[in-house]
Amino acid sequence: MDTPDFQQLRLFLQVARSKSFTQAADASSLSVSTVSHRVRTLEKQLGVQLLNRTTRSVSVTEAGEQLIQKITPLLEELQTSLHSVAAATVDAAGTLRLNIPSTASRMVLQPLLQRFLRKYPGINLEVAMDNSLVDIVAQGFDAGIRYDHVLAEDMVVVPVATQLRFVIVATPEYLQGRKLPTHPHDLLEHECVNYRSAQTGSLHRWDFEKAGKQMRVTVKGRLATNDVELMVRGALDGFGFAYVARSSVEQYLQRGELVEVLDDWIAHSALYLYYFNRTNTPKKLRVFIEFLKEEFGT
Repeated sequence: MDTPDFQQLRLFLQVARSKSFTQAADASSLSVSTVSHRVRTLEKQLGVQLLNRTTRSVSVTEAGEQLIQKITPLLEELQTSLHSVAAATVDAAGTLRLNIPSTASRMVLQPLLQRFLRKYPGINLEVAMDNSLVDIVAQGFDAGIRYDHVLAEDMVVVPVATQLRFVIVATPEYLQGRKLPTHPHDLLEHECVNYRSAQTGSLHRWDFEKAGKQMRVTVKGRLATNDVELMVRGALDGFGFAYVARSSVEQYLQRGELVEVLDDWIAHSALYLYYFNRTNTPKKLRVFIEFLKEEFGT
């Protein structure tokens, strides 16, 4: 048996309720013959007569009444679901799934979390902390946030925070008896804790700027990781200098457990939100992007 389609069932309900093929045709913007043909096709597919037809009237058979009772709640639920899906593209609602590094979460998301969720009560937020560059489409994320050195290709990229302050830090114990760096190139004579991308395997080069002059240094050391917390731990344990966001080490700087060097050089990075380029970006993602732009002035 061929499976009846949604329109056949909908037209049958319209005829049954109005008891008129003409009214059902007008309501559906179809011809009377088309409505009649599709209802007869439905009856043929089911192998039962659903309507009694005379030249003057239309009435529902017992089989037709049974079908109405069965399909009415199903069609109403389907209609509600379709409206809900359509509304999600208009209203800021639904679950927004983000993939974000742990340090970016502390710098960007945590300070803004309360304001965003209060501003958009229809949005639920799911945040996966991940320092690797994941395939956000394959893993079902709406968007990811990454530093500029690990951006994905073939994605729409939106700047979130373009001047994140980074610092070069080490313990006082490590610096004791060693020459203090006064220039980024001096770091080549020191042990450093490296960031190695789990995705590409490449080491993150350290960027500096002073008086409009930009410089990039590739350092060496015994410890490399893609976890920022482990980088900070490595610096605290005396494995040399670490290049990290200031927010990651603020408490250690204040307590004197770490010391900043090269503070006359600007060390910075940027955070970008990226998402798959699709025709209809969900409203929940659009409002999140606009919210970040407003907060960071980008």
